[in-house]
Amino acid sequence: MDRKAWIVLIVCGILLALNMHYAGKANLEKQRQELADKADKEKAAKENPADPVDPANPAAPVKPVEPTAPEVEHILRTESNAFTLSSKEGGIVQAEFLQERAVHGESNVTMNDLGLHRIGALTTISGQSLEKNNYKISNEQSEDSITFIGKTDNNLIAKKIWSKTSEGAGQGHRLTLKLILSNDTPAEISIGKMALFTGSAAPVHDDERENYLNFFWQEDGDFDSETSGYFGKMFGDDLTEYRDTKEDPIQFAGVENQFFATIVSPAKAEPGTFRVIPKKVEIPSARGNGTLNSFHTFLTLPDDVIPAGQTREFTYDIFVGPKNNGLIRSLDGDKADVMDYGMFGWISCPLNWTLNKLATLFGATNSSNNWAWGWAIIVLTLIIRTIMWPLHAKSTRTMKRMSKLQPKMKALKEKYPDDPQKVNQETMKLYREFGINPMGGCLPMLFQIPVFFGFYNMLQYAVELRNQPFLGWVNDLSQPDTVTTIAGLPINILPILMAVTMVIQMNITPKTGDKMQQRIFMLMPLIFFFFCYNFASALALYWTTQNIFSIGQTWLMQKMPEPDLKTSAKAGKKSWMQKLAERAEEAQKLRQAQQKGGRTPAAKQAKPKKPRGPKTGG
Repeated sequence: MDRKAWIVLIVCGILLALNMHYAGKANLEKQRQELADKADKEKAAKENPADPVDPANPAAPVKPVEPTAPEVEHILRTESNAFTLSSKEGGIVQAEFLQERAVHGESNVTMNDLGLHRIGALTTISGQSLEKNNYKISNEQSEDSITFIGKTDNNLIAKKIWSKTSEGAGQGHRLTLKLILSNDTPAEISIGKMALFTGSAAPVHDDERENYLNFFWQEDGDFDSETSGYFGKMFGDDLTEYRDTKEDPIQFAGVENQFFATIVSPAKAEPGTFRVIPKKVEIPSARGNGTLNSFHTFLTLPDDVIPAGQTREFTYDIFVGPKNNGLIRSLDGDKADVMDYGMFGWISCPLNWTLNKLATLFGATNSSNNWAWGWAIIVLTLIIRTIMWPLHAKSTRTMKRMSKLQPKMKALKEKYPDDPQKVNQETMKLYREFGINPMGGCLPMLFQIPVFFGFYNMLQYAVELRNQPFLGWVNDLSQPDTVTTIAGLPINILPILMAVTMVIQMNITPKTGDKMQQRIFMLMPLIFFFFCYNFASALALYWTTQNIFSIGQTWLMQKMPEPDLKTSAKAGKKSWMQKLAERAEEAQKLRQAQQKGGRTPAAKQAKPKKPRGPKTGG
């Protein structure tokens, strides 16, 4: 693939990404209007309430049940999280991350605070609450556990025992829920249609892209996930929910935003139904301002019945914490797949491991009082570019030799102005005569593309970079390095440095191709500038560092002796590219001859067979 093809490919990819980004922004006003309309409908419903419906018997209206006791909250605090639990629904109201500050303001990041229910709430699979009465808190509560006891709307006695996890990885982000359901009625009660609310997720801040919001599950060892795009499928008709009954056991299910995840794992995996509904929410001021999507997840209990006088017990491990690559991979049950870096995960994972090791080497701490993570990004970039040095050197020499062929190639175009196939064929002959491989100039780009996307995917999910400063003006490497705003336009320094260094690099790089290709190539800094302007400053730091490295590398290569344009010893042999070009030319000439109704070339015509005489016996 020549440079022109690569340029077209990259430009198309960038334009596609820009279209996806700004299409989401264009829908913001529509989402806000939908939220306002919904609020009006909810207000009207409150003013004219309908009769409540019993989920077990929808045809029979029932009287509203008032809570028997006021809501009481209790906090289970670990070294990493503060879990707020409530007697309303007997579940987790929110999880506050004690070591993670919000992007806007000084408060800590929270998760599930915008949920439709508390984590651990009992509902129907359609989302109707089965816990209209508040739970009572048992005298068994302590700093490490709390017990809620109450009766559900389908006549089961529910006992929820919440306790800190005492063993295994990620203890500070985990709680254990033991759910005990007892049937004290004279008839059996089915629990197959009952569901457990397994958590919700919303963006960390108002600029977070919607493709960072995902829900996921693992069914019989196979991991799968969906993002916000799922609800915009089906020929433009927005889906109102995801609901799928899994025939194989579900090991875990969960929901995540860019940096944090909730993972619910049953102690005994059973087949069940996993349901997710999207909801437009007005995010709190601590996260900025805006109306964005949120996901709310439900997982059914096993398809079973509880006979009269019997009890069923279920245990769940609930993780609510950061998507730290090392932490997630240390969890049991193949939860490493939650760190879904995409098709370049085989590059992202070792890069993340190396980045963490380098940051530790530079003295990274949780106090965010040094530049360790910024230096780690720079050094990791230098390591990658050093490994690529031999390929870059070979590419530079190839491009220099190709630039010396420009006069000969120009002469070919003047000689065959109306025959591009002939120009290509003769160009291949020139490359073969002087031993030039046109693909040699593309090798660094071929290698750099997966590295770039692997590095990009790693940085965009690197929760370790949150609130990490660098260079004095960068306050958070996971966010743009905005120093001020002018007329509403944020001024980000690192993307500007990235574009300037890219222009310098391209100006000192040997020129190949025609004038049009060179003009398109020189537009790349401007395109990347707008594409990366509002990305995380860590990505701009990586790109700027590699540009500076390339400038120094190109300068050093220019100091070396110029390569000679000598004929190659293999000039007599045709390359596979030349053979391919010749075959294409022959096929084109044959088609043209057939279209004109003329005779095919003599060499291609079949010779007429002579008539054969009759066979005679021997």
